Parts: sequence; structure tokens; C-alpha cells
Amino acid sequence: MFDNITFTKTRTTMPLTSRMLSEQTYKKPDFSGKTTRENLSNSEFVLSGGVDTFRLPPITEFAQNNLFSAQSFAIFHYEKGSYTRRKDFHSYLLLYTYDGEGKLEYEGKTYTLKKGDGAFISCVRPHYYEAVQNWDVGVFHFNGPFAEYMYSEYEATGNLAFHEGTDERFHRNLEQVISIYASPSVQRDLRASHAIEGMLLYLVVKNSNFNISRGDVPEAIQNVIVFMENHYTEDISLDKMAEMTNTSKYHFSKEFKRYTGFSPHDYLIRMRIDQAKILLKTTSLPANKIAHSVGIHDINNFNYLFKKKVGKTPIQYRNAPDTIL
Repeated sequence: MFDNITFTKTRTTMPLTSRMLSEQTYKKPDFSGKTTRENLSNSEFVLSGGVDTFRLPPITEFAQNNLFSAQSFAIFHYEKGSYTRRKDFHSYLLLYTYDGEGKLEYEGKTYTLKKGDGAFISCVRPHYYEAVQNWDVGVFHFNGPFAEYMYSEYEATGNLAFHEGTDERFHRNLEQVISIYASPSVQRDLRASHAIEGMLLYLVVKNSNFNISRGDVPEAIQNVIVFMENHYTEDISLDKMAEMTNTSKYHFSKEFKRYTGFSPHDYLIRMRIDQAKILLKTTSLPANKIAHSVGIHDINNFNYLFKKKVGKTPIQYRNAPDTIL
């Protein structure tokens, strides 16, 4: 895990608290950078244990303003009772538990995070996490112009927590992001941005599929989803889908979004765009033929929808390095 990645290991001899850091300390121009100052000045914490910190290389201002970029990554070895309470920090946070147990309170819900459990939240909103037992947890902060959009798509799945082993795709993606930052490269910021985007896209799709496969989803809704998966290249009207459930269009749309987090139309578009992404990366077909093959027959509309959903044009996506489908 994180082979050939250098971490700076620090251990506390006594609990470190936010009260130990004065307001003047936060304002010092050389105090760990703007992001760290904003983080600490908007946090209340009591930390004991240790931390393995990955030292990020300098990230260009262009990347910070136009791409996904990491703000920090560390693996904390919290002792029981350590906690962080934070809000108004312009960052997005991925937590991932390696061992022990933690608790996350966010948006009126409480999540128990045990080995293999992760969560994706916005640090602008009030949140609190605490070591219920000794807790080894990876903490990845990132941001970017499309970070809010990706987060909103993830949030729409209805469950901010996820579960995967370290040998599964999310953690492999995270390791890839850190490996890119650890290796000097002229295109490092671009490659890291694409890897972060792929990691987030995977979480969105994973949680969407998780919600759809839950046993409490009505059979009629599941049947419509299966129909869409088999016929997404065809012209599927809302009338047709509602007819399959023997309900009105209004009721069907409401129930579909309740159980999937998406409107029927948006779910269908996502399915088409996801297939287009695969074809762009695995074939040499021109974009207009790919658009037709996934059921979008107006190339201008295809380009618009693709850019809206992915953040890149089809050609930009095809040419971007580090493929993560």
C-alpha cells in the first residue's frame, strides 16, 4: 500500500488542540500555506496519536484554478477521543478507514466508519468526526472548479458513505493520485486532475448502482432501469416508462428520483454519456458516430451534454492521459 511513497511520520507527546494555535499564528504568511491557514482557522480539534503526512509538490496556480487538485493527504493514527469540528473551509474531503472506528456527523446524520468504510463530504458545511476507538484514517482534501458539481452528483445518490477494501478500485485510484504527485513530470497537474476526476466518477457510479440494487427499490422501478440499460440507444419517452409502472408521469418521476437520486431523463443521459466515455477511450470512432451509437443524434447536443456532465469536451476527454473509465 502506497509503495515507494515517502511520508513524514509525526507522533504527539501530548494532545494537540486548536486552542494552542493563536490567531496571529494563522495569519503568518509562512504558516503552511493559504489552504492550511483557512483549514485551521475554521476548525476546532483535539488530536492525539500520530500522523503520516504526504508532502505535496508545488501545484501551479493554473491547476488550482482550472483543474482538480489535491490540497493535502495524510493518514492519521487517532487515539480514542480525538476529534475535528469544522465548517467554512473551501475544500472537499474523502475519509477512508484503514483500521479502528470513527464517527462522522454531517447534515443531520451520523455515520459509523469502520475498516474499509469511507465518506465524501464538503468542508464548507458543518461537520464533525471523532475517533470512537483508536482510528487509522486517510484524509484527502481536494478542490477544483468542477468539485462542487461532482459532489452534488455524489450527494444525490442519497448515501455519503461507501465501503471497499484497499485492494479494490477506490483505493487503487487514490494510490494512483498520490503516486502521480510523488513523481516529477511536466504534465503532473493534468495527470493528477484526471486521476482525481476518475476516482470521483467511480464513487458516483458505485453509489448510484448501490442505491439501485437495494432490496427496498420497488420491482416496477427496477424493471424500468433494466429496460433502460438494454434500450438506452433507443428513443425512450417518459410516457413509455410511466406506462411500464402503471402510474402517471408525475408519480413515476417522483418515485424514480426517490430511489435513484436522479430524474428518469438524467439517468438515461448519464447512461449514454458513460457509454460514450468508454467508446472514446477504447475506440477510434469519431465523436459524431459515438453520439449516434449511444442514442444522441444531434452532435451539438451531445457535445453540450458531455461537457456538462464530464467537464471536458469529448475530444479533450479522449486525449487526456491516465485513462480511468
